[in-house]
Amino acid sequence: MWRRLSLRRICLGFILITAVAILYAAFKASSIIIPKACTDDQTTRIFDNLCNLYQSQAVGGNLCEVICTSKSIIYEDCLFKGKGKKVIAATYNSKKIILKSRNERLEEFELLFSANDKGGFAPPEMDYDSFKSMFKSHMEALMGIKLVDSEDVLLSKMWTSPILQNDELTPGEMNSVWTLVQQSEFNYLKYFHGAQFLPDIYGSCGHFYAVEYIPSGKILDPSLLSLSEQWDSAPWPNRAKIGLSLMDLIASTETFYSEILHLCDVKPDNFGVTEDFQVKAIDIDISFFTPQMRDYLQQPDCTADEDCDFFDCHGACNKSTQKCLDVRTNNNFQSICSDIFLHHHTYPGLLRNPPAEIATEITELLDKCVNPSREEKYIQTPSITKTFQRLHSLLKESLQIR
Repeated sequence: MWRRLSLRRICLGFILITAVAILYAAFKASSIIIPKACTDDQTTRIFDNLCNLYQSQAVGGNLCEVICTSKSIIYEDCLFKGKGKKVIAATYNSKKIILKSRNERLEEFELLFSANDKGGFAPPEMDYDSFKSMFKSHMEALMGIKLVDSEDVLLSKMWTSPILQNDELTPGEMNSVWTLVQQSEFNYLKYFHGAQFLPDIYGSCGHFYAVEYIPSGKILDPSLLSLSEQWDSAPWPNRAKIGLSLMDLIASTETFYSEILHLCDVKPDNFGVTEDFQVKAIDIDISFFTPQMRDYLQQPDCTADEDCDFFDCHGACNKSTQKCLDVRTNNNFQSICSDIFLHHHTYPGLLRNPPAEIATEITELLDKCVNPSREEKYIQTPSITKTFQRLHSLLKESLQIR
């Protein structure tokens, strides 16, 4: 009898503890502020504000006319939440495009010229040559590299409308290009326009710029599928093609310029896949060339290596000085292996379930990629290692198996 009562009390106690835990979890969840999704009204307000600025000549850009006058750019959907980057889907000449800006309003950026009470601009405190010189210095500081272009060539390269010889940008246009280059992704897309691993950029209006629409797709980012669908989705050949293109993209980040471009925010939805399985980097806000990368890694104090990590770019701690070293200890290939190729959390891993003939070697190569053996702990190896080359060859060979 006593034993039955004890068992009953234990069961009731367990149920009570479980209920309290659930209620506490619910309370904690309700206290978390979830960013609100954007609305059509908010997007309408963005376009209205942008066009009012254009009509008063406070902004410029090659797309202002088609957004505000001919209205050839047609709004489809807003894709942002809360205070993050403003991302808007639209169509232009029957082609889907994405409009982006770090901020909703022009005045949220640092401006060169302030508006006066009449809607115009205060007289500029610099001549045009001074502006061009300042623009180049600003660009070099923002990108962390020495730019070989002349001041005139650089300004023409970064502005989205043609600048005829002896022409000067208006104050509104100068303000517009100044807000655009405060957005790191715009700088990469515009300065390196034509790079195979970057989406095309179509132009701008004010502080918003328009880019090629390339979705991640269900193969690379199956987050909307159920767990069983994720594991079963997408035949191996399609995933192998995307894997190969991702590796080609990684190789490009180390060869397309004199400095390595470090991708510090690697996740499936930051890459887009074209219809022919070519991968492009569609969100590269947190990417840096090596000189700038060193500055970011060296900033904080530390007691462990993990304290020096900057998102997916891993750092190292000097335990004796408790200062972070100016070196990155992993590379872009390792980030792709750990965050996209392999299974983690609820993400099934792009290279899951390979053909049986290569399954063992694929597993070994991915393990070597994530955990390479090094003679010196803090030496960052290039992405294109023997492991990289063998995995690339194996993926190509696997396309002939099935």
